[in-house]
Amino acid sequence: MPSSMPSSMATITYKHLQTLLHRTAIRTDAHLTHLNRVLASSAGVEALLCTLSYTLLFVHSRLIRLLEKRYERLALAFVTKASSPLITGVASIAPPRTRLSELCAGTKALADLIDDFRFFTRLWGLIAIYSRARENYFSPPGDAVLKTLVWVQVGVSAVFQGLENGAYLAGKGVLRGEKWVARGPRWMVLSNRLWLAQVVVEGLRLWRVRQLRYNEEFGAKGGAGVSSFDGGEVKVLSEVLRKKWYGDFYANAGWLPLTLHRSVEDESTVPLSDTWIGLFGIIPGLVALKEVWQQTGE
Repeated sequence: MPSSMPSSMATITYKHLQTLLHRTAIRTDAHLTHLNRVLASSAGVEALLCTLSYTLLFVHSRLIRLLEKRYERLALAFVTKASSPLITGVASIAPPRTRLSELCAGTKALADLIDDFRFFTRLWGLIAIYSRARENYFSPPGDAVLKTLVWVQVGVSAVFQGLENGAYLAGKGVLRGEKWVARGPRWMVLSNRLWLAQVVVEGLRLWRVRQLRYNEEFGAKGGAGVSSFDGGEVKVLSEVLRKKWYGDFYANAGWLPLTLHRSVEDESTVPLSDTWIGLFGIIPGLVALKEVWQQTGE
């Protein structure tokens, strides 16, 4: 009887492991299938790359800090042990290449690559802006204030995108000539300032939607509340808009300090470090990624 117990325990353990592996495989398949649906949409790709880009920027800033501390310790140890004739040549000694330094360089290179790809995919952003203008023309919000704010957003976004496209193409050498080279940096700063204006207008739009109790489609037609409407559809719509409002608010709050930072023309006086830029940028990325993830769920 006792000799059969180890065999029974082994059988139970094997079955438990088999069940665990089967469940893990099912969950992995479900997540990968869901991720494929996310990446099948341009919004999903942008949300994922935005989150990844700012996450890499944050990680890179922390790795650089660790690397600087390590170099400081190495320099201090070298100066302490080295003789006087060697100390005079310390300034010409290149920092040693370590795994940490290579990781820093690789992280920065990947972040720059993602940023460049995101700039490139925004070259046709004017088409999406036109689509929003068309939607606002044929199916405007019920509230006149919201309608005006959307038109302001469309106008600001169009100029912002045009300036960014010009600056990007000039920086890549597509638009050539001394005038384009001189315009590029200035246009990029102007585009960022218009991006800041767009964020401010979005804040006003969100404030107006909150005034209408998250019911922008019906707010101007039937009063500020949903109680004046019959049926449950309006209440459901208002609840959906209420949840979306908070997501839009957090995303806009994340963009605000970034747009302020990038609106500064003199890079030596920029207010935010890469650490804070990464942290603030992760917020709208995660909000957008969560929204796309929910939309593509089965």
